[in-house]
Amino acid sequence: MAKQQNKQEKGNISVISQIVRFSGVITILIGMYIIYRSNQAQPEPSEPLWWVGLGLFVLGLHLFFFSNMPKQQIYEWLKSESIALGLALLIRWPIAEPYRIPSSSMEPTLHGDFSFGKGDRVFVNKWIYGVRFPFLNKRIWYGKKPQRWEIVVFKTVEPDAKHKTLVKRVVGLPGEHVHIEGGKIYINGKPLELPPDMPDIYYTSGPVGIGGMEYGIRTEDKYSKIPENCYFVLGDNSAYSRDGRFFGWVPNEHIVGRVSCIWWPPSRWRDFTGFSKTWWWKTLCILTFIFAVIRLFFARSVVWYAWKTDKLYHYIVNQLSYGLRLPFTKIWLYTWKKPQRGDIIAYLTPKGVNEIPSDLVLCGIVVGLEGDKVLIQDNTVLVNGKELTETLWPLTHLNTIYSNRKATYGFLKDKDHSVVPVGNVFVIWDFPQNEMETAIDSRLIGWIPESNILGKVSFIWWPLSQWKKI
Repeated sequence: MAKQQNKQEKGNISVISQIVRFSGVITILIGMYIIYRSNQAQPEPSEPLWWVGLGLFVLGLHLFFFSNMPKQQIYEWLKSESIALGLALLIRWPIAEPYRIPSSSMEPTLHGDFSFGKGDRVFVNKWIYGVRFPFLNKRIWYGKKPQRWEIVVFKTVEPDAKHKTLVKRVVGLPGEHVHIEGGKIYINGKPLELPPDMPDIYYTSGPVGIGGMEYGIRTEDKYSKIPENCYFVLGDNSAYSRDGRFFGWVPNEHIVGRVSCIWWPPSRWRDFTGFSKTWWWKTLCILTFIFAVIRLFFARSVVWYAWKTDKLYHYIVNQLSYGLRLPFTKIWLYTWKKPQRGDIIAYLTPKGVNEIPSDLVLCGIVVGLEGDKVLIQDNTVLVNGKELTETLWPLTHLNTIYSNRKATYGFLKDKDHSVVPVGNVFVIWDFPQNEMETAIDSRLIGWIPESNILGKVSFIWWPLSQWKKI
């Protein structure tokens, strides 16, 4: 009766898991659709709607991937994500932030196309001019002062502006007299020469006061002399730019940061500040490349239980332990060694076994090799009739509350459930008593194909108090 009730509960859990996974897929699709619609909104793309779509997309991904994951692993993933998100926000606030060009006012230097996947995305260096208080036009400290011709992102000084955050080019500096006439900019009565990397711009002035265009055009000090700690900014697409000519001077505190580069689309990549030629940028690129190569071919980190405890550790897996595999696949390009009895490995769950999701990353001790007969008697592992002793942790007094979860491998003596097939291994992990309902190893899912093995577990790297070589 108890077994039948447990079986029914397990079936209910499986149904709930499938519903959660399906809900995740639907939420992902809804999020993608909302993101698409936000970019098509008229008269301008909807930033709030875009964030709603992104939030639903991320929520859907979590529902999909967490639907069959043990609670402890979900907690560990969420903890790691929270740390990563906190670091990202910490970087975004004072150091750098991506920004989408809102209009065509900086053409041809910056494109403002809001079609899906089009238009320029830039990185803004927020550190260079000094760190601002979050959500306030006030600086904690001042850094370098903006220089002429630098492209800056700033908060508009117009309370009723359609775009609250703008991007323009600094043309006039504090204390200077600025005047636009005949397509040229005059600073203190002398015409400015445009730098060679700038487009040939004809700065429009029109009749004085047309459409509110007065600053930099009228000659009175109120409209021509730039106050201290303020700047005069103009768009490169002068005839179609609402800029300093209309709203006047931009205080330093309103400037968010300097545009450093165009990073999207790739065909439009451009470095405005020369940062890509600095040693630290080249060093960062080299380190990133090295990290990517290591992650793809040499080593990776996995999260799994500690032996006999409910604590989760972060393990380093040596992906070259048994050979070289093609990244993101189960294809071995070349193998030079087979798993040995007693190896602690990371592996992917096979497909369609006991309703366990495929390709979950798990860890375990290899106890049975191809051709071995594995039996579990009196909570002890027997291989070919002998108790297994040559392992890092003893395989005796195992928690084996598996009968209620259809665990048959190693328990039944017939060949299909006890003899390891060619090209497979049998893996054991001892779980704490309170985690047996979520415990997964070969007793439940059977033989692990060698193609599913990611590598040999080499280190515990987190928590640092448990750091050691295995």
